[in-house]
Amino acid sequence: MMAYLVALHALAAVIWIGGLFFMVCILRPAAAAMPLAERLPLLSNAMGRFFLCVWIAIIVLLVTGNTVVFMTGGMAAAPVYVHVMQGLGWVMFALFAHMFFAPWRRMRVALAAGTLADAGRAMNQLRVLAGVNLALGLIVVVVGSGGRYGLI
Repeated sequence: MMAYLVALHALAAVIWIGGLFFMVCILRPAAAAMPLAERLPLLSNAMGRFFLCVWIAIIVLLVTGNTVVFMTGGMAAAPVYVHVMQGLGWVMFALFAHMFFAPWRRMRVALAAGTLADAGRAMNQLRVLAGVNLALGLIVVVVGSGGRYGLI
């Protein structure tokens, strides 16, 4: 049972953080050469698909991570790296929720209204926040994968 939970946990993290890497480092720079009127709808559509996957990943991460922790003695018995991983995970979730409910919402509203400048500003906010979330996610991967081997 534990192996399945850990595998699902890792898979959900890979989907979220890998998706962030793709968006920040590959899709956004590749789309930069496109005219704004084409780039913003493409990025909005891609982000909509990505955000759905992240909501599912977050649920999987919360269920599997907390189940493993409580199967192994609870947070009081958890090693430091698990506390760090969970703390950073909550920060990532809060940042993601802000991205979803604020700038991405503003971007979609601006695109629907045809105000590309407003949509572009919201997209730029998303780019910055996604970069921060990616950095946090990469730290979580390092902590989560190396913590049990003494990295932290």
